[in-house]
Amino acid sequence: MDLVMPDGAEFTFWFDGNGKITLKGRPFSNPKANAFSIVQVKDCPYATETCMSVCYVHKLEKAESGVHEKYRQNSVSIRRIVCNPAYARYAAIAFAKWAKERCKDGFRWHVSGDIFSLEYALFIRHVCMLSPEVFFWIYTRSFPFIEPLLGVSNLVVNLSADKDNWKEAKRTHEKYGFRLCYLTVEGEVPPDLPVGSVIFPSHELRGRNLLRPTDVHWWQTLTKEQRQMVCPPDFFGQSENLRCGVCKKCLIK
Repeated sequence: MDLVMPDGAEFTFWFDGNGKITLKGRPFSNPKANAFSIVQVKDCPYATETCMSVCYVHKLEKAESGVHEKYRQNSVSIRRIVCNPAYARYAAIAFAKWAKERCKDGFRWHVSGDIFSLEYALFIRHVCMLSPEVFFWIYTRSFPFIEPLLGVSNLVVNLSADKDNWKEAKRTHEKYGFRLCYLTVEGEVPPDLPVGSVIFPSHELRGRNLLRPTDVHWWQTLTKEQRQMVCPPDFFGQSENLRCGVCKKCLIK
């Protein structure tokens, strides 16, 4: 999306998608763009040691440098825009129009990156409010910037948690009611993970190389309730019938 501000300043934004987040109704093999991403770590001010250690965007940066360069360009542009209220208002209208025309069934904020400032959180809120017919969802560790996302009826907020930020995530959940999404790398799962939470196992914990993935040791250690919380596309493998949209664990308020 090319954007020219009233004062002549020019920006270009790039939207993309993948098979997992393409949502029901979009071909798994040919996903349409329904996400806006920036860069990992730099744009993740509350990243933890755990999430950085297994961040899938590090692999994407090496394998698809051209895609990652687009994320970097998005990062530079959106940081310039949200610092200028006039630019932010103009860009929010353009983002909302783009989403309404192409992504009414769902738009994800950040396959890569996170909310890096309060101004950016306000921008996200503005885009969502300007396009009420579009469903949005987001995962975030930026709990200090979360208040602008309260009360946005067409935005589902998921709190990204792991063993490093568990206490802060649990407090934020208890305060605002947003869903907890727990990343486990070593196999640990908090015993007080609330019903309705989602568990994301790292690659090492998935039984993808087994005839029956559920034979993997980690799965056997889970309770029945915990197994129901595990992200099916991540654990069992993504497919036409196993992806976001078909699975709604993260998509319902």
